[in-house]
Amino acid sequence: MGVTKNLVLGGSGTIGSALCKYLVSQGEQVTNLDVKEGNDLCDMDMTPYAGHDFAWFLAWDVGGAKYLSEAGFQHSMMMNNARICTNVFSFLEKTKMPFLFTSSQLAAPDNTYGVTKLMGERWTHLLNGITVRLWNVYGWEEPGTKSHVIPDLVIQAMTQGKITLMTDGEEERQFIFMNDCVQNFGRIRKSGEKIVHLTNGEWIKIIDIARVVGKLLNVEVIAGNKKGYQNKIEPDPAYKNYPWETSLEKGIQFIMEKAHQYLTVKSAK
Repeated sequence: MGVTKNLVLGGSGTIGSALCKYLVSQGEQVTNLDVKEGNDLCDMDMTPYAGHDFAWFLAWDVGGAKYLSEAGFQHSMMMNNARICTNVFSFLEKTKMPFLFTSSQLAAPDNTYGVTKLMGERWTHLLNGITVRLWNVYGWEEPGTKSHVIPDLVIQAMTQGKITLMTDGEEERQFIFMNDCVQNFGRIRKSGEKIVHLTNGEWIKIIDIARVVGKLLNVEVIAGNKKGYQNKIEPDPAYKNYPWETSLEKGIQFIMEKAHQYLTVKSAK
C-alpha cells in the first residue's frame, strides 16, 4: 500500500500546523490549503486536489472570545463559513473522499459561530464523514483579533506586567494541548467512530487559568465585571478512551517559550 496522501484544509492555523507536522512525522504526505497561503476555500476550484486519500476539514472563520462575541464580525462569520461549507462539502460529495470535520463544544443555536458548526456537523453526517467536537484546543498563536485566551494571557502578562480579564473569569472551559489533539485525530481516523467528543473532561475557570499564568510569570491578575459566555455541555463519556499527555502547566510553559521568542524577534525589528 502506498503512502497516504492527506488534504489538510486550514493547515496553517494552530491545530492545522500541528496536524501537518504530525502526519509528516508518520511518513504521510500533506497538501495544505489555507487562506494564509492564498487558498480561499470560500470559492477556490478544488478539482485539482481530488486524488488525495483523506481530507481534514479544519478551515473555518473563527477566533477567540473577543472575536466570537464582537457584533461587527457576526455577519461576515456567517457568510464566510456558509461559503466554505458549500464549496468544501460539494467537493467532498463529488469525490467521495473520506474526511474528518472539526466541530466545537460551542456548536449551539444561540450564537453565530455555533450555528455554522451545527450546519457543518449535519453536512458531515449526510456525507458519512467523521465529526470531532473539540473543547478548546490551545497552542501558540501570534496576538491579534482572532487569537485565543491562553496565548493572549501570556502575551498580556509579558508585555503589561499584569493580566486584566475581559470578564469576571467565572466561565468554565476544558483545555487540550494541540499536539495531544492531533495525535488523537490519528487514532480517531483508524477507529471507525463517526462522532467523537475530544477533550480531557477537566473543567477550569478562566480566572484560574489566568492565575496559573500569573504565578508562572509573577504578575497580578485583575478580574473584570461582566459575565462571560458559558456553554457547559458535558462530553460523551467515550472521551476517556483518548490519552492526554500534556498537563496545563506544561502547555502554558510551552506557550511562554514561544511568546518570549516572538517578543524577542519583534523587539529586534
